Amino acid sequence: MKQHAFLGRTGLLIAITVALCGPGVPGAVAAEKITLKVVKVDSEETSGEDGKAANAVDGDPATIWHTQWQDASPACPHEIILELSRTATIKGFTYLPRQDESDHGIIKKFEFSVSEDGKEFGSPAQRGTFEPGREKKTLLFSPVRAKFVRLRALSEINDEPYTSAAEITVIDESEAVSVKPKLSLVRVDSEETGGEDGKGANSVDGNTNTFWHTQWQDNTAPLPHEIVIELDPPMPIKGFSYLPRQDGNDHGTIKDYEFSVSQDGRDFGTPVKKGTFEDGPARKTVNFEARPARYIKLKALSEVNGGAWTSAAEIEVIP
Repeated sequence: MKQHAFLGRTGLLIAITVALCGPGVPGAVAAEKITLKVVKVDSEETSGEDGKAANAVDGDPATIWHTQWQDASPACPHEIILELSRTATIKGFTYLPRQDESDHGIIKKFEFSVSEDGKEFGSPAQRGTFEPGREKKTLLFSPVRAKFVRLRALSEINDEPYTSAAEITVIDESEAVSVKPKLSLVRVDSEETGGEDGKGANSVDGNTNTFWHTQWQDNTAPLPHEIVIELDPPMPIKGFSYLPRQDGNDHGTIKDYEFSVSQDGRDFGTPVKKGTFEDGPARKTVNFEARPARYIKLKALSEVNGGAWTSAAEIEVIP
């Protein structure tokens, strides 16, 4: 607030108060940007190179945190605990591998946990395997309150005992981030691999000309049919899409369905969505309230022609 005073025509002192607001957001105050500082690290190299843990949160991708390698090389797992400049609701984090010519210490498998007191971290908010390469890795999970975060490196890409990181950041709930997970087949109850290439993996290969088809040669497995797919990285999803086969044949096109999500690939619980797809070869998109998912299961309950088959050109999720 800023106050201006002047004398009116009657000689009375008049005060006008003016509210100063941020640009483009009347009356609003921009949220303080979250910064991070190191609270604890299990290992850092400070003699053979500048590998101190603080380098992972200094905003400079040219510096790195590296675990000790001179005189001793402690084995994985390694961990770094960071404190947020303010308690916030976060929905993910980013990991930038070292950007120089060496790949020593680049994390392969990881766990990421949050805490409000810096002592009790509970179950990881996210765990998995980073995609190979030096680009920034963005991992999302269901929004959670946090004052402290912990990144634990379980393994290194060359199976060495080191861990390194150029930058680690957290993603505030209000930030707009779009990450598309990689989908891979876990299992199907039936697939045709003799009479045609109808393997289950075709439904997540990104090629609309290939498709999954349940067995029809020598034997015809009865409905229902199901396919289980893993997301990498795991993340909250708010829907899925089903693209029927695109070759002009509608054999196996799903009519009635159930769609479920899971964290362990075994317990899928109650379906998050069930219904009937519209007829035709167009892509079908189904939306629902966001649910955290590491695995998804699409179950075909019936086929458009009343047949016993199931087919799918592509199955995708909506983050």
